[in-house]
Amino acid sequence: MKRKILLTLAFVLSSASAALSTSAGDTNALRVIVNPSKTGLHVKEVFRVALRVENQTATNQTVHVMSCSWYQEWKTSNTNISWIGWVCTKNFARNVEIPPGGAYTNQLEMVVPEPISPKTLSFRMGFTPIDSNETFWSDEVTLNILSPDIPR
Repeated sequence: MKRKILLTLAFVLSSASAALSTSAGDTNALRVIVNPSKTGLHVKEVFRVALRVENQTATNQTVHVMSCSWYQEWKTSNTNISWIGWVCTKNFARNVEIPPGGAYTNQLEMVVPEPISPKTLSFRMGFTPIDSNETFWSDEVTLNILSPDIPR
């Protein structure tokens, strides 16, 4: 009888734990926000972009990311913009738990590497956790590309 009670209790506790922490694969679970340090910039000018993955649910969300090369879980919708990566000496996959209303944050240095014809450049950032088939996209961000300074 005690064994049956213990098994039932273990099942209930494991079910409750699963209900409190879910995978980020739930539709509309995460929202990506991109905030550039400036919106007017010159070609080849480096600028910072704050990246934020917000948990919009009432339960903890867990995302699987790399500890150093976390930028590998990000992509841009526009090939005319890129970021500056770095070399990792110690890198491993890890789980990040995002509480309800909380966020997972990082920053990238980005650049528009080549001259482009339009005076504006729009892009979105996508976050795809390791082992996930779903990409969470930010709203579109528009940058104003300033004319090159002309020496006098």
